[in-house]
Amino acid sequence: MNIIKLINKEKFITTLNKNNYSVYIIDHRGHGRSGRLGIDNSQINVENFDYYIEDLKIFLDEIVIPNLNERNLYLFAHSMGGAIGALFLEKYNNYFSKAILNCPMMKIDTENYPQLAAQTLAKTMCTLGLGNKYVFGKGPFDSKPNFEGCATSCKKRYYIYFNKQLECDYLQTGGISFNWLNESFKAMNKLLKQDNIDNIKSEMILFQAGKDSFVKPDGHEKFISKAKNCEFIKFEDAKHEIYIERDEIRDKYIKEVLKFYDK
Repeated sequence: MNIIKLINKEKFITTLNKNNYSVYIIDHRGHGRSGRLGIDNSQINVENFDYYIEDLKIFLDEIVIPNLNERNLYLFAHSMGGAIGALFLEKYNNYFSKAILNCPMMKIDTENYPQLAAQTLAKTMCTLGLGNKYVFGKGPFDSKPNFEGCATSCKKRYYIYFNKQLECDYLQTGGISFNWLNESFKAMNKLLKQDNIDNIKSEMILFQAGKDSFVKPDGHEKFISKAKNCEFIKFEDAKHEIYIERDEIRDKYIKEVLKFYDK
């Protein structure tokens, strides 16, 4: 069996490999070893969110499918990758038989800004030709650790990855641009439309973290209420990156992932 995995965490990949799953990974444009698109090497930016979806299709058609050998193809998509994955499942519904959407980006936590205000601000900045600026309060990759504001409550796993970021500049992602934010708002609105969700044929499971500070649960709830074949599991004590959480959370999570793929 093969899994397209839209995150880059080596230990999680190793776990899947040990359970007889091959894993293919794509670095989205502007991330990892893919070309950077922002005003510096760590800004997250994209001209059009649809480019992510079409990049994934090219990756599947040219790299994955030729090596599939009639095996089933499963999707694992996290956060922004979850939005990309959901949109892909809606537009191209004959690729994946199963899909995991892990804390998918279906509604962004806009922190001190109400959702409507953030949308209006992002659109206005883009209209004024300032879409390539960092959103207020964000900037380039910070080489100082910030465990309190990170996406896991496991200090050991946080520092393992943070130290790797310091060593590898291609892992150093910073804040988002107004253009990325504007494109993301449009993408999330699109992926939550009933007509689009109705196109999905894959069996799905959506994982939610109870202490997520990156995405809001409202989007998940709306998606679940409209999807025909989507199981929902919430880990109350987990933060955004459940797959690198504390062992007592991660072990239960891995069991649920493998149970879903194996059945």
